[in-house]
Amino acid sequence: MTAPTFVFSLGAWITPDVLDSTRSHLSKLGYSSECPAHPSTGAEPPSKSLSDDFNSLRDVLIKLADEGRDSVVVAHSYGGVVASCAVDGLSKQLREKEGQAGGVIKVVYLAAFALDKGQSLLGMLGGNFLPWMKVEGDYVLADGAGNVGWQDIPLESQEKWNSLTLHACRAPFSGEVTYEPWQDISCAYIVCEQDNALPPPFQELFASKMGGPEVTYRLPSSHSPFLSMPDRLATLLQQIVKS
Repeated sequence: MTAPTFVFSLGAWITPDVLDSTRSHLSKLGYSSECPAHPSTGAEPPSKSLSDDFNSLRDVLIKLADEGRDSVVVAHSYGGVVASCAVDGLSKQLREKEGQAGGVIKVVYLAAFALDKGQSLLGMLGGNFLPWMKVEGDYVLADGAGNVGWQDIPLESQEKWNSLTLHACRAPFSGEVTYEPWQDISCAYIVCEQDNALPPPFQELFASKMGGPEVTYRLPSSHSPFLSMPDRLATLLQQIVKS
């Protein structure tokens, strides 16, 4: 059986190169991967919406499915909102019923927002942006990204990734989720236990939607294990797929 392709749905403010090391480890384990950038990240003017992001991810998933390939979506942070919308109607089970090959076989939420249908990220936050989210008109900046996103990597590396963050658009934070994958697709959740951006108690709440403790996994990492422990993340993703 051909190994599935991992498709990453990035969090806000970050670009695909944050996944380079993890993807390299996955390749050594025999897995191909895709990591599209979200149109809303760094967009000028900052007018992109949640639908721009999830349709972009959806195009990648459709292309893989139409090639007869199975995919595992790994959604990080805001990318959980994007992924939840993007996978609607693309499960392998549903496509098989329609006589089509390929499709999404699993969604893995990695310290990600797994929101209910009709809920928005800003709504989940009580209508207020978090203190480290600096809002300037339609621009949303991650102020002090290293302290909340990747405090468990060396200071020199923190400074590198801080300098590479881009602005997010304001509109996606108000975009409402249109689908709950865990109702129809096998899902799992990875709790990052030293997360300063999305505190573990919230992650545990999201993880409880996935179907039980047997599909909840843990890493002793910050919000960004793909930077601090890419090898362990890749190995865990392989474990989740094989389970």
